[in-house]
Amino acid sequence: MDSLDDTSFIFLDDIRLPPSLQWDIARDAHAAYALIREAYDAGREIVVSLDHDLGEDIPTGYDLLNWLERDVATTDFRPTIAFAIHSANPVGRVRMEQAIRAIEAKLL
Repeated sequence: MDSLDDTSFIFLDDIRLPPSLQWDIARDAHAAYALIREAYDAGREIVVSLDHDLGEDIPTGYDLLNWLERDVATTDFRPTIAFAIHSANPVGRVRMEQAIRAIEAKLL
């Protein structure tokens, strides 16, 4: 990442607050996806911190990663993006780690 001024920080969580005010909060996966695409379109680098469980019958952090993987695999979407996971769900965390590795492999 080049500069904090050229970086978008996106915090996906339905309840928690981000670690600092520099983070944009997305309370659902659709909002996080929109923030990521907006940052990408603006030419910004992206840091995303993900929760898995976002409420009943609501797309998860894992779903967001699947959408991003689809975009990387099927379009010219090539973000400079770093991921962190802050989810307390151990199974969700493993699934998200696998999805992140898949995205990163496609970005090489």
